[in-house]
Amino acid sequence: MPKRILIVKTTSMGDVVHALPAVADLARVHPDAQIDWVVEKSFADIPRLSRYVRFVHEVAVRDWRKRLLSQGTWSEINRVRHAFRLENYDAAVDLQGLLKSAVIGRWAGAPLYGYDKNSIKESVASRFYDKQFAVSKSLSAVTRCRELLAHALGYSLDGLPLEFGLRSIQSSQKEEPYVVFLVNTSRQSKLWSEQKWVQLATHCHQMGFNVRLFWASPQEKERVDRIAAQAGNFCSVCPKMSIAQCAAMMQSAAFVVGVDTGLTHLAAATDRPTVGLFLDYPIELVGLTGNRVKSLGGVGADPAVDEVCEAIEQTRAKQ
Repeated sequence: MPKRILIVKTTSMGDVVHALPAVADLARVHPDAQIDWVVEKSFADIPRLSRYVRFVHEVAVRDWRKRLLSQGTWSEINRVRHAFRLENYDAAVDLQGLLKSAVIGRWAGAPLYGYDKNSIKESVASRFYDKQFAVSKSLSAVTRCRELLAHALGYSLDGLPLEFGLRSIQSSQKEEPYVVFLVNTSRQSKLWSEQKWVQLATHCHQMGFNVRLFWASPQEKERVDRIAAQAGNFCSVCPKMSIAQCAAMMQSAAFVVGVDTGLTHLAAATDRPTVGLFLDYPIELVGLTGNRVKSLGGVGADPAVDEVCEAIEQTRAKQ
């Protein structure tokens, strides 16, 4: 069994969250393993939240592509490659399955493992692997990561419970009970209507909770401002926060409701009651994974407010 292992899972936020249980599996089976992770710097907070990750390497592939001819870009790339080689990894596992992640994995100078050409998103990436493994595309993203890492490093998932392994970063301050709404996402087709968010906020207020709204861009800020203004003063817009700050606030929430976005998957990973609203993607492939979660919707769906309220009660009843 390799002792020094590099996990390659660089983007996006939800995908990085989906890889956390695989690392928890590995740490349970081989508690003496040194597990490091390479990730886009904008998502580095997520593996740093894991109790099982020793060190996080940051890359900036999105920025590097924009200035590929810059000397500064190649200095950054060489810095990462040098950092990999200093660790003397015994194995690297590409849980991403893209050409860019396979190239990064090769920088480690260790045997690189990944999906076979029929299991991968970009089949050309499989040519970079020293060993390839078949993992069904019909499985959820979380299960695919768990199975690939188990195959690559030679252990069984039998009897291993689902665990995300996040450190607790809850605030010690006493606050009024609140819930978190994650109303923003990357595509218009994934959004739930603002009026339904207002109705849901009113319902939560009647339950005795204030509502907190997150945002990351000016456009997202405008949306949460409109929802808060319509809902009333029990609905507050948080300042712009890092991923770690968002995770801390969600860990102390009574429950979280969110659309198809990485933060909703992170909320599920914190083991808070979480309801996910999926409007344009099959929930069997990207639905929430966790012990106290409920995924609603699917392609072309538009969940009713009453349906969401019922799902909230179901997740809160789970222990």
